[in-house]
Amino acid sequence: MATASEARGSSRSWVDRRVGLFGLVALVALAIGVAVFVFQLIPRDPGEDSAEAGFLRDMSEHHLQAVEMALIIHDRTGDEELGYLTTDIALTQNSQVGTMQGWLDVWDLSPNGEDPPMTWMDHPITEGRMPGMAAPDEVERLRTIPVDQAEVLFLQLMIRHHQGGVAMAEALLERSDQPQVTRLARSIVAAQRSEIEAMNQMLQQRGQPPITDPLPADNDHTEHDG
Repeated sequence: MATASEARGSSRSWVDRRVGLFGLVALVALAIGVAVFVFQLIPRDPGEDSAEAGFLRDMSEHHLQAVEMALIIHDRTGDEELGYLTTDIALTQNSQVGTMQGWLDVWDLSPNGEDPPMTWMDHPITEGRMPGMAAPDEVERLRTIPVDQAEVLFLQLMIRHHQGGVAMAEALLERSDQPQVTRLARSIVAAQRSEIEAMNQMLQQRGQPPITDPLPADNDHTEHDG
């Protein structure tokens, strides 16, 4: 028969084992909690249907039209200030297209999604154009009308184009906290707002009224007719 001393020792040993077991369980739970917390802090790559992916795809297309229009006028104009502006637009936005397409590739996302443009903004476009984009006939007129008229038309079209780009970038900022994409969106907003001011000054220098009203909801460039 076990003595009282032996019984107390056995009881303490059992208690110690339980305390040790509970401590181990607590440590494991703590480790799991820390791991989950750290995992949540690690930025995750955007998914195929994410706002970031939609923004990068749509803004790439949006930028490419701006580059096309800028190069048309760059080759036609003799105005030094407008030459600098069109060079900056073409170089900056073409570089940004490369960056955006590069991110899509790194994140293993398709360059062209299956959804209609602007789906990520909850305004899918099944007909028509993205905000601020010029119609094909407007772009063609930049090539064919007299250069002084083409300069005015370019400024009018590009102001509307920039307004659309700013709206898209601001919409992304409302929907994303992905560091790289939001940093790009903020830079687009700042640069294009500044360029809108500069282009309105150029319009006034050419005897034309500045464009200060918001972008029409239907993207109709009625001020360019005629």
